[in-house]
Amino acid sequence: MKTIYLKYPVVLGERTVSELTLAQPKLKHFMRTDGHAATDVASDIALLSGLTGEPESLLQEIDPRDWANIRYDLQKIYAVFFGLKADYEDSSDEANAEEDPTKAADLPLPK
Repeated sequence: MKTIYLKYPVVLGERTVSELTLAQPKLKHFMRTDGHAATDVASDIALLSGLTGEPESLLQEIDPRDWANIRYDLQKIYAVFFGLKADYEDSSDEANAEEDPTKAADLPLPK
C-alpha cells in the first residue's frame, strides 16, 4: 500500500530500519488491536506491526518526530475501518495536503 520513510532510522540490535512498508489493511490486522483502546499508542503499534510485519519491540523505538507522520497514515486507515471515509486517499486528502499531518489525530471516533 505505502512506504513510510523514517527521518530517524530505528536501530535495534544489529538491525537498522529506515523505511516501513504497509500492507493493504485487512481485518486480521485490526484484530491485533483487540484489548487496546482505539486511542492508545499500543493499539497503533499493534496495527503497525501487523501491517509492516515488524516486531512491536522495534516499532516502539520509533522517534516521536517520525511518529506524527506514521500516525497520520494510521488515522486514515482507521477512518476507513470505522466508516468515516470511503477510501484511504480521497479528494479531501489532496485539498488538505499542505495542512499539518498531526491534525489527523483529531478524527472523531464512533461511540
